[in-house]
Amino acid sequence: MPWEHHSEPLAPSHVFAGRVLRQILLVAGIIVVALAVGTTGYILISDLDLVDSFLEASMLLSGAGPLYTERSSSNDLKMFSSLYALFSTLIVVSSVGILASPVVHRVMHRLHLERGQE
Repeated sequence: MPWEHHSEPLAPSHVFAGRVLRQILLVAGIIVVALAVGTTGYILISDLDLVDSFLEASMLLSGAGPLYTERSSSNDLKMFSSLYALFSTLIVVSSVGILASPVVHRVMHRLHLERGQE
């Protein structure tokens, strides 16, 4: 995604808003894929139905923790839940970085502008 070089003037507000919107859509897509992976995994590994699998995946992805994975669960389910929790953490951290990137770029660009280029 081409953003202005530090030697170029600051992008107009509508360009910045478009960048933020693209980043939001990108993160939304990543979250949908992550939820689909988790939901599918829970359906295949456990005896949970679609809604319960989606709930479990959503809870782990949001950081709230698992609901159904307990001591009495199978080892396969425990392993999947553990790996999905690590994957979910990576998704959350990456999403924050993706969402913050246009704002950080704009702030850094603004701070480095030479006077008269605004």
